[in-house]
Amino acid sequence: MKNRQERKLLTRQSLMSAALQWVEEGQHFSSLSIREVAKRAGVVPTAFYRHFKDMDDLALNLVDELSLVLRQLMREVRQERASPTRIIEASVQQYCQYVASQRVFFLFMSQSMTGGTTVVRQAVRSELQYFAKELVVDLRRLDLLPNMEPAMVDHLADLTISTVAFATVQLLDLVDSGPQARQAFEYKLTRQLQLIYIGAANWRRA
Repeated sequence: MKNRQERKLLTRQSLMSAALQWVEEGQHFSSLSIREVAKRAGVVPTAFYRHFKDMDDLALNLVDELSLVLRQLMREVRQERASPTRIIEASVQQYCQYVASQRVFFLFMSQSMTGGTTVVRQAVRSELQYFAKELVVDLRRLDLLPNMEPAMVDHLADLTISTVAFATVQLLDLVDSGPQARQAFEYKLTRQLQLIYIGAANWRRA
């Protein structure tokens, strides 16, 4: 028999899973009500408030959960000292695999980047900024662009994250298109990022 804490965690996860199920069915998270998510999770609406203040709070927890795992995944890829070309190839491959395995999470994040409430949009954008800051740290640690000014490294990281975020929207539509379409996407994104870094390595201030 589950104790009280285990039941509480199970209910919390059921509410989050119910919200993602709504998104997976093609609905926008912003149209989901507390009553509906509670119904799908098999609890009464009042039980929702034992776990989340409101729907924004639930959304913020979903953002945190996805971002923590993704940051760890990308950190592991960039731990290896390798050429920029190899790091980009490995990062794109790992990222695309993760998007495929967690598609509904990324559908939710994609929705939240442009739709929904201001607080959720800001949370997603803050996470993207955090990813960019971590990338800057790794670029400096690996000494991949030793001659580039710090401000330009910041711009490069922002451009990298923006490129990947935009490409993710396309990738979400390719998950069910077969391995060839995904391989073509990975190749294209890898080359785009490599071109960005080739340009950065040869940057000269006018």
